[in-house]
Amino acid sequence: MAALGAVLASCSSAALADYPSATAGAVRAMEAGRFQEAAKWFRDLPGADDENAFLAHAESGMAWHVGGRLEAAVREWLAADDVLESYEDRPTISGRSVVEGALSFFVNDQTIPYDGEGFEVVLLHGFMAWDYLRLGSLDDALVEVRRGYDLERFEEDRYGTKYGMNRFARFVAAVAQELDGRPDEARIDLERLAKEVGADHPVVKASLERLERAATPEGRQELAGLSELIVVHERGRMPVKRSEEFVYQTRRSLGKLAVPAFDAAPPAPPRLAVRLDGAEVGRTVRLENVENVARRNLADRIAWVTAKAMARSALKTVAVDEAAEAASDQHGEWAGVLVGVVGSLWNLASERADLRSWRTLPREIQVLRVPVEPGEHRVVLTTPGGGRVDLGPIRFQARRPVLVSARTLGGRIWAAPPRAVRGAETATILEP
Repeated sequence: MAALGAVLASCSSAALADYPSATAGAVRAMEAGRFQEAAKWFRDLPGADDENAFLAHAESGMAWHVGGRLEAAVREWLAADDVLESYEDRPTISGRSVVEGALSFFVNDQTIPYDGEGFEVVLLHGFMAWDYLRLGSLDDALVEVRRGYDLERFEEDRYGTKYGMNRFARFVAAVAQELDGRPDEARIDLERLAKEVGADHPVVKASLERLERAATPEGRQELAGLSELIVVHERGRMPVKRSEEFVYQTRRSLGKLAVPAFDAAPPAPPRLAVRLDGAEVGRTVRLENVENVARRNLADRIAWVTAKAMARSALKTVAVDEAAEAASDQHGEWAGVLVGVVGSLWNLASERADLRSWRTLPREIQVLRVPVEPGEHRVVLTTPGGGRVDLGPIRFQARRPVLVSARTLGGRIWAAPPRAVRGAETATILEP
């Protein structure tokens, strides 16, 4: 029992915390539009400076991102990336030390620093690229895109799977490269994207046709006199993970097996309709199914997660049974019963499924791209459920796209006020 006490003393509160419950208040604040409060709440999570550091920065960055504080969002996401890079200097792979690995077998996997699922880290760089683009920093946007590509290749080589986890970044790269005067590189990304989503995908098809027109003198002249509207719809919120548990009895104690599973995702409007001066010009179309990637990722890992949970649970019950047997031999049966009861309580309390995930990621990323005549136009976004956001009159300039970033949460549409940036004029949404 002394060993059990030492292990308990070494555990942080995060190891025994339920991540969905710990973040519920921050998520509610974010859905209500209290983005600054949500960002600070995420930064104060249990383990925010240790095993949950990546999530604390990633979640906080998303709150700032939806609230339109792009500089603050990028700052938090760069901090999240720094956390991941710091793990590379540790003595073992995946940023996990020998002590952390041992604790994960005696306590649970929440003692291990969360270093992000592969698709989450790829999306981290995708969102940074999008925000850099909205800030007008084309070079920084393309740097983040390339880093996302490298991570995607690493994950595919490591696990032998292809999830299509970087489609959003490919689209951002194509837009950035076109703005930067590199149509050939933009075409390469769009053609790769077409292989993943299909050549008939409306946005990919329209983007490739735009480049084809730009390759002719007549087309270049036509496009030189046009602006365009690019809408990115971050639809809904990722489902939380729940714990699937099984409690069993041994000769002197109780044991528990707990593994993670995704719950149902919260409802969200299927698409956004975009109106220009009262006339509908299109609806956003899915480019990346983040929820599907997350579920497939967990399905690929669940066999290993279950095997480790079974081994850990067995190790705990064997340790408690042996301690109870020894106490019974030395001090009598009641001592053995007491050790068994205390050990069982520890087993039931400490054996927890690792329910950590980047909760504030959208379920889907949808896009719309349409040409617009220069001038002042009123842009309105609507949802099938009656949601409506009037962005007000927006000034469109030739050769300068207006970038709109929208997020639907809890049936409402959120974002931030318009801002002008180098190379593009950025408009975002603010619900009245």
